[in-house]
Amino acid sequence: MKDKRTVVFLLFLLPALLGHFLLISPVAFAQDPGGPFRVKRVVDGDTIVLVDGRHVRYLGINTPEHDEPFWKEARDYNAQKVGGKMVSLEFGDVLEDKYGRILAYVFVGKEMVNAELLQAGLAHLFVLEPIQYYDSFRRSQEEARAKGLGIWGKNGSPGPLKITSLHADAQGDDRQNLNGEYVRICNIYPRDVDLNGFSLFDGEGHRYIFPKAFLRAGYTALLFTGAGRNMVEGVDQLFFYWGSAYPLWNNKEDKASLRDPQGELIDTFVYRKKAFN
Repeated sequence: MKDKRTVVFLLFLLPALLGHFLLISPVAFAQDPGGPFRVKRVVDGDTIVLVDGRHVRYLGINTPEHDEPFWKEARDYNAQKVGGKMVSLEFGDVLEDKYGRILAYVFVGKEMVNAELLQAGLAHLFVLEPIQYYDSFRRSQEEARAKGLGIWGKNGSPGPLKITSLHADAQGDDRQNLNGEYVRICNIYPRDVDLNGFSLFDGEGHRYIFPKAFLRAGYTALLFTGAGRNMVEGVDQLFFYWGSAYPLWNNKEDKASLRDPQGELIDTFVYRKKAFN
């Protein structure tokens, strides 16, 4: 009988112990979704993993991708700020991205790490939907640019536009889902940019020339492979359609190149298929 009571006691005690060591429980999260939570792992400059396995993507900023200049610096800076520490989360209007990652402003104490990455020149403003810290983030970015810090130095991004992602592998059959292929471009300049005359090339030299359309500072434009009606007014993100009758991007590896209206190369993005981490 004593052994049975011991087993029952341990069964009741186990969830409490797990909640203590993980520093999170379903009840606690329901009561305080903002945390604090312990950081288990730093993925890169703008993504972390909490002890419960949830990925958190920093809202309103974008840091260099792997193999891009300052990728390691941004990751190491983020690790220094949050690695193994307790963080609190503040949310915007959209809680998750298409990968299931939480979108949040991340705080250690009273310090917002999103803003600190901008101030260090290791991130740029990145707006998919309007964000409440837009003005302060923009000021932080421009202060870092004026000082030539990080990505704003001679080995960084010249701008005014930057390719932030290439979605080359559309869901299902690429030939039946042409608009599942797309490239995302961000305005990393301090003011609006007229896209007229900028051009994007795939790895085989196919070219798309952008029409006249103004992209706000920090906001993004999507260029889809297939047909559709361009959306450039009254929307937060701009939408363009290449109009190709066949897939353009190689599912395993490809490269997108962006040139300004004078034909000068201003950015490249190398795509290699990999599992999401």
